[in-house]
Amino acid sequence: MTLPGDAAAPLRRVAELRALCLRLPHVPTPGEITRLARFETLVAAPAAATRRDIEALVAGWTRWWREARAEALLEMAAGLPAALVQEDRRLASLLVAAKKAMLS
Repeated sequence: MTLPGDAAAPLRRVAELRALCLRLPHVPTPGEITRLARFETLVAAPAAATRRDIEALVAGWTRWWREARAEALLEMAAGLPAALVQEDRRLASLLVAAKKAMLS
């Protein structure tokens, strides 16, 4: 696919900026820190997770994904109520990605 000349340069700059941002370390926001603290308690007792914990699970699993901890994600998923993961597209996507990562 060929892009018009006027679109190619800005898209290239955006791609370069994105590549730069991906190399930077992730710094959690105060809200994310709170969710990650809840996530740490859920790691010890995943069966206790409820709908109210979905944001904490997303924050924790996203961190694990960035850290290439697919195996830990799969282990925790096995202990969660199955309906909880199916309820949230982000959790379901992270779980599918972790399964695929373990196969490669």
